[in-house]
Amino acid sequence: MNKYHLKTPKVNTLASTSQPDSTPIIQPNSNSTSEKANFLTSQQVNVEKISLRKSTFQISEEVLHQLDKLHLTLQLELGKANAPYTEVIVEEALVQLLESFNSDRATLIEVLMSRQKSRDKL
Repeated sequence: MNKYHLKTPKVNTLASTSQPDSTPIIQPNSNSTSEKANFLTSQQVNVEKISLRKSTFQISEEVLHQLDKLHLTLQLELGKANAPYTEVIVEEALVQLLESFNSDRATLIEVLMSRQKSRDKL
């Protein structure tokens, strides 16, 4: 078993107040700090803050091997720079697991109990 660090997001949305567009006109030669500050603060901004929580789980070598293989496949298909991080893949897998719990609870419980028994033997 390997330890795998997972970052899980909590989404907190910070609501901004609606302001009419009162963008000041800035002269091309104007370098005034206060004018620049007024320009920036007059813009309506919506900020979404995502906080991450680090978690540690023990995951079997076989599952980690499959995860690595999936990640490498995505890197080949999408390009290394465009492929999602391993943490994103794990996070999506968890989301899908949690959604399936609502739709097919009995089957999922059965599978989870079976997996737990096989882990207990280790």
